[in-house]
Amino acid sequence: MFRSSTVSRLGGASCALLCVCALLSSCASGAGDGTDAGADRDPGFDAGDLCGNGLVDLGEECDGVELLGASCEGLGYTGGSLSCGADCLYAKAECDEDPCGNGSVDSGEECDGEELLGQSCEGLGFTGGGTLGCGADCLYDPAECSACGDGVVDPGEECDGTNFGAEDCMTRGFSSGALSCDAFCGIDTAACVSDACGNGTREDREDCDGLDVGGGDCTTVGFVSGTLACDSMCTFDVSGCSNCGNDRLDSGEECDGSDLGGADCASRGFTRGTLRCSPACTFVTTSCENTACGNGLMETGEGCDDGNVAGGDGCSAMCAVESGFTCTGTPSSCDPVCGDAMILGDEECEGTNFGGATCASRGFTGGSLTCTACAIDTATCTTTTCGDGTLDTGEECDDGARVAFDGCDGACQVEPAFYLPVRLTGGEGSNHGRLEVRFEGTWRDVCDDTYVAAQQQAMANVVCAQLGYTGTGHQFINAFGGGSGTPVMDDVHCDGTETTLAQCPFAGWGKENCSASEAVGIRCMPGTDDIRLVAGPHGMEGRLQIYHSGSWGEVCDDYFDGAYTAYLGYSTTTVCQQLGYAGGDFVSTYDSPTATFVLDDVNCSGTERRIADCAHQPFGTENCSTSEGAGFRCRVYENDGARLVGGSNRANGRVEVLHQSVWGTVCDDFISSAGARQTSFVQVGCRQLGFTTGGSVLLSVPDGVDPVWMDDLDCGGAETAIASCPFAGWGIENCSHFEDVGLSCVP
Repeated sequence: MFRSSTVSRLGGASCALLCVCALLSSCASGAGDGTDAGADRDPGFDAGDLCGNGLVDLGEECDGVELLGASCEGLGYTGGSLSCGADCLYAKAECDEDPCGNGSVDSGEECDGEELLGQSCEGLGFTGGGTLGCGADCLYDPAECSACGDGVVDPGEECDGTNFGAEDCMTRGFSSGALSCDAFCGIDTAACVSDACGNGTREDREDCDGLDVGGGDCTTVGFVSGTLACDSMCTFDVSGCSNCGNDRLDSGEECDGSDLGGADCASRGFTRGTLRCSPACTFVTTSCENTACGNGLMETGEGCDDGNVAGGDGCSAMCAVESGFTCTGTPSSCDPVCGDAMILGDEECEGTNFGGATCASRGFTGGSLTCTACAIDTATCTTTTCGDGTLDTGEECDDGARVAFDGCDGACQVEPAFYLPVRLTGGEGSNHGRLEVRFEGTWRDVCDDTYVAAQQQAMANVVCAQLGYTGTGHQFINAFGGGSGTPVMDDVHCDGTETTLAQCPFAGWGKENCSASEAVGIRCMPGTDDIRLVAGPHGMEGRLQIYHSGSWGEVCDDYFDGAYTAYLGYSTTTVCQQLGYAGGDFVSTYDSPTATFVLDDVNCSGTERRIADCAHQPFGTENCSTSEGAGFRCRVYENDGARLVGGSNRANGRVEVLHQSVWGTVCDDFISSAGARQTSFVQVGCRQLGFTTGGSVLLSVPDGVDPVWMDDLDCGGAETAIASCPFAGWGIENCSHFEDVGLSCVP
């Protein structure tokens, strides 16, 4: 069989195949060498018969295991196993079809091998440059790219700009200094400083170095005395410091000053004496003794010996007389000293010190204990039943309950904020007449059983001040007469400090032994520009007069009557409030007995407390006739009424609301901040007080007295009275009087 070694050697290359083909063609034709190409070929020769001979012959890619160095990768695949088929052609079934790795960027690939399609680290947003690679997945690999300079410490960077993470010179083993960051985001420690502990000089972070403790001593590090040293780590060594002398027992001390840690002479083996502490904080027993205290015999150094070593009985466990006792005899008999303000031994009291005992704790309902010879005396205690509706001795009132803030408190005394209107009737006018008080809706007189002149004068002063009179020399009138015979108050004992008659001590509501002839009368002496109502049925109604230039004079009704409605409300209210009442009405039927008037054209703006402060014609200037006398009918405050107290003028002050005849304050909760609730509260309050709906809330007003009647107000703005607004409930509050609210209303 014909075999060409030349063809065998060139069978794997395309150019070789061309040459072989040319050669065979030449051979077949016999051209070129003068031979017959078929001279040596066996009859029936077929080239396919060479496949399987292990040699790559003409027309073969491979033969058996001979692949001529070819592989799947060489053929453009990404991997796999190349073999030779039975037809001597490559069997590529086991080669991978993924084109990644073929060096060409195919669909779905960002890169392939060295082929990056012109992309770079900078093109991907890295500021520090670097070399962009291509991963085995034919996607960009930025592992060698750098973001140095963006201020963020990225993987591979120690720092970036001024960002050193948690690193500083100290974490790098230095003692001070500042790190810097180089252009490649590496930490530069050139500016760090390393102190040398042990060089004898205290540096930077060192507490000390050798003998150099920076001028400090034991006291500067919190001790009392001793020697401060420096250890090998250049930190303070306080082992030589001591707290002896700080009057506190510390470790290593037996005692310190007065602190003996509970020790005494007995704990040190002695029977008596005083254990002391030395300046070195050790016990000193030189004042301790061994004697037989408690044997009932007076021995040297003993102040007493009552036959025991118990304390608290006058003779102490050390046989010394205890404070507040005197001891005599042998064995000693010790008794407390009565009058030394100390309750000791069998003493029950000392002066006003009753050791917490009261009449109530002794089974009484009222009264006060007294102390006689250091024994409690209950002679002045009383037995009453407050709350049973019957007035007993010591009770000012008894309304059948012991409820706070209903006018009569839980001890059956009139409450400080109780409202008791007063008036004078049957005399010359509102400044003179029989004294009446309005109690439970009825006007009742007051009995004159007040026998001490000073108390009579004080009572007149209190009543006249309540009615707005500023003069001096007010008069108490015995047996004015004309009373009902059932006065509501008797034995009234004012001292002059009271602001209203209700606060004066008295026998109790309705408790009296008087007749109608014993009704008390009062004459109030006027001061300049005081006013009164005359010729009416009582002191709350009549013709208005003003006291000016030493005499009473008439006031014209100009600007009071209906022709001047713009001024009527404020001027009329000012008249009645000057007399101590809530407000009132103008009455046109009070003619003047004279055509000479002292005051005309009174024009109040709403802020004035007294008529004379309102705008008016000069005193004596007028154009009035006798029919123009100004008449008024005043009203008392009723429950749910409101008033302003303690302000700079009549239009502002602390808001108080009357409930159960007791004045109470309003808490600023819900209305202390600007908003709808506050605006509505201003509208309702100022309208109820007779002003416009304009104004503002006052959060700083003089503190009131109990009770705080209203809290958490939520007015809608249309209510006619503050008490009609939704709120937490009467007396339900969590406020102090620091939170009392006020109003400043616009007239």
